[in-house]
Amino acid sequence: MSTRRISAPEGDLLNVLEDISSLEWRRYQQRSPEVWLNGRFEKIERPEYPPYISFRFEHESQAVIARLKDSLLSYGGKIKWLLVEHKRDSLPGTNWMVCPEKMVEVREEAAQAGISTGQYLAQYEPEFGPAAYDDLVGLTEHIRRAFSEISNKNPSQ
Repeated sequence: MSTRRISAPEGDLLNVLEDISSLEWRRYQQRSPEVWLNGRFEKIERPEYPPYISFRFEHESQAVIARLKDSLLSYGGKIKWLLVEHKRDSLPGTNWMVCPEKMVEVREEAAQAGISTGQYLAQYEPEFGPAAYDDLVGLTEHIRRAFSEISNKNPSQ
């Protein structure tokens, strides 16, 4: 699948992943999404909603997934990041999500409140989202370097 490059910094990790292996599907939390307001699209600021990056590879490689997991574990930023797997029932492929560990930690509390984890963190820890967006820039560069080191060592990867 040929996809357009994402210019927003919070979506750059999807560009890195697309360079590694073609993506079949992708989605990410935008810091400044365009929403339909007053009969037109308007850009709004939502930095308190923490970033997440979701994707599915066209042809998944266990070596790529393992390297991505290793890269997340070895990242020394201010936020701890996870790779979360979601098997699609009765459909082929696996959806993956890179997100702050805190999003997984508050999943139950958010469900009890009847809101998403993003809404929960925006409401109860609004300072976390901006910190996570800032840290995502470093994480993206860390993953870019980790995969470029591999391709420099093994051009067939």
